[in-house]
Parts: sequence; C-alpha cells; structure tokens
Amino acid sequence: MVNTALFTGLAGLRSHQTHIDVIGANLANVSTPGYRGARMTFSDILSFTVRPGSGPDGNFGGTNPLQIGLGSSVGSVDVNTNQGTFQDTGRPLDVAIQGRGFFTLTDGSQTYYTRVGTFGVDANRNLVDSRSGFRVIASDGTNISVPEADTLPAQPTTSISFGGSLPAQVSGPLLETVSSEAPLLSGTAATKTTGTGPIDLSGFLGKSVLVAVNGAAQQRVTFDASDFANPAAATAAEIAAVFSADTTGLAISTPGGAVQLDTIALGENATLKFDDATDSTGLLAQLGLNTTLVSGTQAVATGTTDLANLTTRISPYANGDTIAIGGTNVDGTPFSATFTYGAGNDGTTVNDMLTFINGLIATDGGSPAQTATASLSASGTIELTSRDKGPASLSLSIGDLTSSTKNGWPNFILSQNGTGPDTATASIDVVDSQGLAHPVTFTFTRSASDSNIWDLQATIADNPSFVTSGTISSIRFNADGSFNVIGGGSNQISFAFPGAGAQSVTIDLGSQGQFNGVTMLGNATTVAAVDQDGFGAGTLLNVAIDQQGRLTGFYTNGQNQVLDTLRISLFANEGGLLRSGETMFVQSPNSDDAISTVSGAAGAGSIRAGSLENSNVDIAEEFVALIEAQRGFQANSRIITTSDEILAELVNIVR
Repeated sequence: MVNTALFTGLAGLRSHQTHIDVIGANLANVSTPGYRGARMTFSDILSFTVRPGSGPDGNFGGTNPLQIGLGSSVGSVDVNTNQGTFQDTGRPLDVAIQGRGFFTLTDGSQTYYTRVGTFGVDANRNLVDSRSGFRVIASDGTNISVPEADTLPAQPTTSISFGGSLPAQVSGPLLETVSSEAPLLSGTAATKTTGTGPIDLSGFLGKSVLVAVNGAAQQRVTFDASDFANPAAATAAEIAAVFSADTTGLAISTPGGAVQLDTIALGENATLKFDDATDSTGLLAQLGLNTTLVSGTQAVATGTTDLANLTTRISPYANGDTIAIGGTNVDGTPFSATFTYGAGNDGTTVNDMLTFINGLIATDGGSPAQTATASLSASGTIELTSRDKGPASLSLSIGDLTSSTKNGWPNFILSQNGTGPDTATASIDVVDSQGLAHPVTFTFTRSASDSNIWDLQATIADNPSFVTSGTISSIRFNADGSFNVIGGGSNQISFAFPGAGAQSVTIDLGSQGQFNGVTMLGNATTVAAVDQDGFGAGTLLNVAIDQQGRLTGFYTNGQNQVLDTLRISLFANEGGLLRSGETMFVQSPNSDDAISTVSGAAGAGSIRAGSLENSNVDIAEEFVALIEAQRGFQANSRIITTSDEILAELVNIVR
C-alpha cells in the first residue's frame, strides 16, 4: 500500500503540473488580442475498494463502503468565453465583436474562427488577417476583396430636399414713400395793439419803450417831437412810423385808428414783450400797452392752410413769389417746375401746392400715367408715395428761389423703401447624367394676395435655357407654420443639360402638417436646400469597416458604398472549439456546425469598428490560482517523500 501512496502523489504532481501549465499559458497571453483564457478542473481517480458497504441485517447495522483514493487527474480544460475589454486602435480595418460570434477566415482548405479582427488588404487586394494572411470570408461565403481602381459612376440628381424656415412676418411688397423730415405747422403771430388815437404824448417826448421780439435783445423805440405834427394829438400813423423806424421783426398796421404790432414769425416761438425804459415810466400805459409777454399759436397744417402762414416762414409770401419744386419719379426720371404763389397764379394753400406736384409728376415725370401721389399726412408731413408696390426711385425737394427766400422748407427723406414681395433664396448643385454639377438658385416668392402662399422658381444664372420647367406654384403653409401642400400642381422641375438630355427633379418640402421640411415661422429666413441625391463619378480612395460589419469604400466624390459584409459564425458550444494557434479555432465534433450570420442578427454580437478585443485573462485570478497550484504541487511532493521514508524504514528492518 506504500507503493500506492507513491503513485497517488505522482498523479497529484502530474495534474497540478498541468494546472500550472494552463495558468502559464493564460499569463503568457495576457496581452494577446482576442485570446480566450483556459480553466482547468480536477477529478479524482477511481478509488480502490477495500470493502463494499452492507445494509442492516437483523441485529447488525449497516456498514459504509471502505474505499481508498488513488490520486487526482485533469478533469477538463475549458475555454473562458467571457467578453474581453476593448482597446481603441483607430485603424479603419481593426474590428472587435461585442457579444457572441467569431470572424471567419480561410486558408483555402480549412475554415478558421477568431475573435481577433486585425484585418488588412494584401497585394492582390484581398481582405486578410494581418497575422496569418488567411483570407476573410464574407456573409455570402465568398472571400472578401477590395476592387482595384474601382470607379463609382455618376448618379444624376432626382430629388432635392429643403429645410429651414421662411419668414412668417410680412415685410413686402411695400409702397415707397418720401416724407418731409418735419411736419408743416400753421401759426399765428404774437400781437400787441395800442389804444385808439389820437394819443397825447406831449409829456413823453424823448422817452422810450423797450421791445423784445421772439426773445431777442430789446430794441429801443424813442418818441421825439419831430415825429409828430402835434405831440398832444399823435395819430396812429405817426406812432406806427416810429415803431417801424426803430424795430425789426414786426409787421405794423393801423386798423381802426390803433397801432397793431405783429411778429413776422409765427407759432409758439413767436413772442412779443414791452417794457418802459428806465426814465420813461408811464409811456406804455399812455400808449395803451402793457408788459405782459404774448406768444403766437400753432397747429398741424391742413390742406387749406395758406403757405404764407407756415411757422417756418421768414417773411410772408406775396403774390408772384416763386417756389422751386423738383425730384425724381418712380423710375428715376427727374421732374422740376416753379410754383408761383398767388390766387391768380398756381395757388396759395398747401392743397394748391400738392395739386401742382401731382400734376407735375403726371406730365413732367417721363411716365404716361401718374406713378406717385403727393399728399399731406395727419401729422402734417408732405408725403410722396408710389402708386404701386415695389422698388422705386422717388425723391422730392421744395425750396424758395435764392433771390426771394420766404420760407424754410424741410428736407425730404426716404421714410419707407419700396420693396417687392418677400423672397428667400437657396442654392445647390444639380448633377446631370454625365456627372457635371450645375449651380441652381431657388427663389421663394410670397404671394401678394395671401401671406401663407409662396411660389418657387429655379434658375441657372449662366445658362437660363437649361431650365425647361422651373416653377412650382402655390406652396401653402398652415396657420401654425407647418407645411401644408403644393396647390399649384406638380412638385417637379425639369432641366435639359447639353449632352445629358432631359432630367426631372422632385422637390421635397416636407410632410403635410409636419415640421420636418420647410416651415414658416418667426421673422428669420433660414430656408436652405439641404440635400440632393446626385453625385459625379469617383474612384475608390480608401476602405473601412463600420459598426454593422460592412466593408465600406470611400470615393473621391465624397460618396461611400458598401463593398461587402463580414460573416459572423456562431456555435452551439463555443467551448467545444479546437484551438489551432494564432488565436484561432477550428470546428470540432462537440462544437456543432457553424451558424453563419452577420453582426446583430440571430443572436450575434455587434461590431466595434476601430477597436480590438483584449485578452479576457484576469491576472489577479491567475496569480491566486498559481499559488493554489504551487501549494498543491508541494503537498503531493510531500506524499512521495513521506512514502519514500516509510519504504526506507521497511528496508532497514532486515538489517
């Protein structure tokens, strides 16, 4: 039985040595991409039965079997199928699988399966495993290859999609208006009136009154004996003559035997104030005047306001005074004429001047019909407004001739620019069947009658004849700004490009009642042609594998195309696969046959592009297992040494 213990210890050494070998292989491949670690399990060897067990019998109880173990053996070495972590490599042909499945490779005779997606393109343009050179199998079972100098033919544009927003706020079409910078105001003078003459001024000879006109410096008016035929009975005419000689800025008259003093200036800024000179107390009272400040009045001018009563007058207009009127008509044609003041001439009121201007525009503006109208606004500004909405070149000026300036007329400014209907433009290249790109401009124009309706016009600036049917009419929007419908018929435009023939393009503005295309919101214009499906010819530039496991070619024209798809192989028992080196497996009887599929289908995992799967070996776990294996090995070696010592004692008995 001592010999049995020797062989039991030997069996334990062998099984623990195998355990150490498995751990060593795991640790050696801790940095190997796609490596799947192994796990060894122990089994005991069939025990030697010294005595079988027996059941109870009469007065005797049962006995258990008496068996002696003969050591341990390797029960199994299983593949660890847990998911490994990922490292990003950035290589377009590096791929990893997250989940179940294996990449499929072939050497021409044998099929291999691997978790390592380190692929590349060889000299024959085949997609191969960079480690072994084995070719990569596609989802259809063929070998994947990359076409050399592959050309992607041109595709003509058949559809153009639009997005963004047209403005809901209406800003056109508008009439053009030219307005005076300041309103016309009708005014009255500041007025003072003396008592009715004759007036006794004999006691005030050499005395003076002080007159302030419009807030200016006081003017001295002195009454001398020489001014009167009889100072004790000074007449209104004599007193008026004294005021006229000594003052400016006043209009002086003698109604009903009194002297009336009016400021030439009119309006609220016209003021008149009298004071006695220092040595002339009582003179004002003798004249029937007082020291109260008086002011003129003003109001917004009306059509019946006399031009001589405008607050901007320098002096009153008189019959025969002339006013120069000029400007430009809607089309920019100049007009000019002279308005002559007077009842027997062109008129005296604001309405008379407006009538004159309207007649001038109609006859002297170079247009067969009047295209603008002069009017007086409620605020008192003179306005010249175009009859029709749209761009215009109106201007107006009114001013006295230099030789007889009587009024300070205001300047005229453009108060509202004439504009056409609201428009918005978008541009995109349309590709013909030969791959040539033609820049097309699309202009949206708002309807003048309904602000929720637009028309679309396609044009090619350099070659307008290329557009054979470029209008889409009555594009309607809902009240909430969503796209409604094209109410004017077809949603297609047509082109005829030289050498390429006729070509129809569908315009996609979005879904009815939705906001997934063109909308009409706010006041900003953001509409744009966002996409078109045409492109010119291109040659293959490079390839990459995407998240769906598709080998995609990228072309010089900016397009990409799927060239092939990686096969993913599944097995009912992944642990039953047979390792074949190079981190690859081959099928075994216990793995079952491979199930061919693609990424994400039939339970297959997903592809991580630009990544590799790390080894799934856990270093800490392996070190713990290594310590256990070492202790087990040491313990079994002690069985052998102890058995040897016992045998030595037996041998020594015969001495």
